[in-house]
Amino acid sequence: MEGAERIAERIEAHRDHTFRRVASRRVTGEQSALAFINETGFCAAFTPGLGVACLREAIEGRREPKLPEHIQHDRAIIMTWNLKDTLPARKAVYYGKVIAGRPGFIALELLPAFLRLRVAAGGYRKLYERGALSHCAKVVMDVLARRGAAETKALKLSSGYAQPKQRAAFDHAMKELQEKFLALKIEERYDPFTYVWDTVDNRWGEAMREARSLSPSEATYRIVRRYFEIAAYGNDRAIARILGIDPALVERAMRRLERERTIFRGRRIPHIRETISILASLT
Repeated sequence: MEGAERIAERIEAHRDHTFRRVASRRVTGEQSALAFINETGFCAAFTPGLGVACLREAIEGRREPKLPEHIQHDRAIIMTWNLKDTLPARKAVYYGKVIAGRPGFIALELLPAFLRLRVAAGGYRKLYERGALSHCAKVVMDVLARRGAAETKALKLSSGYAQPKQRAAFDHAMKELQEKFLALKIEERYDPFTYVWDTVDNRWGEAMREARSLSPSEATYRIVRRYFEIAAYGNDRAIARILGIDPALVERAMRRLERERTIFRGRRIPHIRETISILASLT
């Protein structure tokens, strides 16, 4: 077998181990789920195949399981659904739409680095003034900043977006606020079903303070280094897109990792179109 093909096998075996895509390492409960998130640093919640670890996949203990026809009876989905409530509720992890715009978890160790890169300087008002935040999102943040944590219905009423025809604008605003690390769900209530929202500043004040002590370059380096330790290989543009980081910062971090001989850049392996960077220990 040629060298490049052997490397391809090694990196997939590495991912099988670190992503817990093998039955012997699968996640079986809350304690092992927390250990998995802490090991990976960040992971998708429900969606495998994004290039990062996925909790549902780790619960299944196999590669990229397809969604079943009846998800309400699927053990891995039910467990992931419960864990997205229980772990963030005790502030053991951060949960939100943080991985490629989809739900995911961030370990507390790396949360300040993500906050440093994803929270805009000057806060939400500056974003709004620059045209980078919708009017609905700005009004929702005004409400949360003024009154603290609030249920979805109260937010809709207080922000003036309670009419059925305004639902799309409100839903888009809440997605914006999660992706920009401005607001997040802190609780799901089931009788009746609703979400409770708060600002990231209120919920994660200590992590926000630690984030301010990091430079953007150092924050990116910490995240990208963990990415390669877990995922083994990647393309700089894809990493930047998945993790929502400035591509220039990602490239700078990868050059530093290359100088440290943690990764090798500009490699080609079978079945991957792009030129990629690879964890040096696997080559």
